[in-house]
Amino acid sequence: MPKFLLISLFLCISSQFTFAQHIDIDKKALSFLASQEKVNVVFTFDGLSFDGKEVPEAEFLQKRYVEVTEWKDKEIAKEWLLLYDENKKNQWQESFMVTLNEKTAEYENAPIFNRNDTSAKYTMRVNSYWMYFGYDVIIGKEPSKVSMEINFFETENPSNILFTTDISRAMGTNKESYNLRSWPSFRRMGKAYTRAAYKLAQAFQRVLD
Repeated sequence: MPKFLLISLFLCISSQFTFAQHIDIDKKALSFLASQEKVNVVFTFDGLSFDGKEVPEAEFLQKRYVEVTEWKDKEIAKEWLLLYDENKKNQWQESFMVTLNEKTAEYENAPIFNRNDTSAKYTMRVNSYWMYFGYDVIIGKEPSKVSMEINFFETENPSNILFTTDISRAMGTNKESYNLRSWPSFRRMGKAYTRAAYKLAQAFQRVLD
């Protein structure tokens, strides 16, 4: 395929992922945040899908396993799946939490957000429902993106949702030079989580400052 056609293809693919939604915040519904010392945070991945066609997670992982097996071998493919699970359960969540607390610390009435702290009166549930890993190839780059639904409820009464908002296609930076070391897609996704947390913290300013 001619180089200019390949570049055009990448631009067409990436253009469908550029939209980023404003985060709606209800000051009255979230007024309780300003009086709390801490807020519990839980991460879930209910209904998670990938890419423009919204491929279900199980199907996406199976496809990725086959791709890596064909490119490398089965052991490397298994390694990719393990690293995906590790990043999903730890690194991406940690990136989100660090950024959220660093930004909200600038506000006068900010609580501390803690993962899995059931002693907190209120809980914020972060449900990631869509991801796009982006790419970093010689002819171009595309950042990772993540969409998530945010729910607030009393920790002891999770069925009573106090407020819900959405972070649509938060886009991380992709300034890394072309580098295939240690699966850069995971690093890119971590930056998307960082961006989502920063956008959410900015929205919280209306409540906490």
